[in-house]
Amino acid sequence: MMLVVYFKTLLLVQVFYGIHGSADTPYRIYEMVPEGICKSRRIPLFDNLLTQSDPIQLRNPERGAIFRQTWNASSFKRFADCKFYLQAPPNMGLYLTVSTVKLRKNSRGHCIDSIVVKKSNEKKYTFCDAIDDDDDELRVYADDHGKMRVTVNLDSTLALPTLDDTLEVQFIATVKRDCMEGYLPCEDDEDDSCIYKDFFLDGYANCPECTDEKGCFKESEQVQIMNPSNVLLSAIISLLATMVVFGGCLWCLYRYRNCMGSCNSNSAGTVRSNQNTAAVAAEHLQVELQSSAIEIHPSAPPEDDKDLPPTYESLFPVNQPGRTSP
Repeated sequence: MMLVVYFKTLLLVQVFYGIHGSADTPYRIYEMVPEGICKSRRIPLFDNLLTQSDPIQLRNPERGAIFRQTWNASSFKRFADCKFYLQAPPNMGLYLTVSTVKLRKNSRGHCIDSIVVKKSNEKKYTFCDAIDDDDDELRVYADDHGKMRVTVNLDSTLALPTLDDTLEVQFIATVKRDCMEGYLPCEDDEDDSCIYKDFFLDGYANCPECTDEKGCFKESEQVQIMNPSNVLLSAIISLLATMVVFGGCLWCLYRYRNCMGSCNSNSAGTVRSNQNTAAVAAEHLQVELQSSAIEIHPSAPPEDDKDLPPTYESLFPVNQPGRTSP
């Protein structure tokens, strides 16, 4: 029980650092499942009470927000949908970039899983890929009133093609405002399209048509986000987990050492018993074969018992009694 509590505490610490990130990065990272943005299908009542429903406030225009999540073939079935609201500071707007989407389509090209972006004017956009079909650019949505709602719908009734397949989404939210020192415009003809200068050429597209980067979708879908402050923490957690698993194996071996010895002795006794039984059976078979051997005797009668023809003397005697030779 103590180990479970310990690992939960370490996981919460890692999630905290993963969400808030390092002070040096211009983004605040949101892992959508640990943050409670994605609702579980198993206990919807508790998830509705615990899931964050208030808007996520982007109070500092110099820091953006990255929302990301990856599901494997089994984990995506546990979540009904993922929904979050965005709110910019007063008199400021929002840019939302759909940088990575790996969802499913059917054979007709219709979305099986989908993303819905709803702006403050109640206009909705539904899609299941990161590239806008109209202009072959990344999907970047702007709202001058600074309010958006994003919903990710996953169809749990249809399994993934293979166990190695995954579903993945990533969104980048950036505050836009009137141009001033330290801010650069995303759109030349819009005075309120400026974002903080550190967002330019940082590897993530923040502006429509990716004017803050050299290319719109050359590398934006393949970027791996890693907070430097979490590397040491992840290494420590991995080391502790390895030590616990190794210690558990040693404890099991020590705990059941007597059973292992008795099992080995029983196995050796069984082998010896089988060998003795086989030897007795072989000896018994040999005795039976020897006792069942039949003694063979000649069937021809002896030579004395044979019927021989009469001799010549018996047929023609030379001297008969009372008869004289001439």
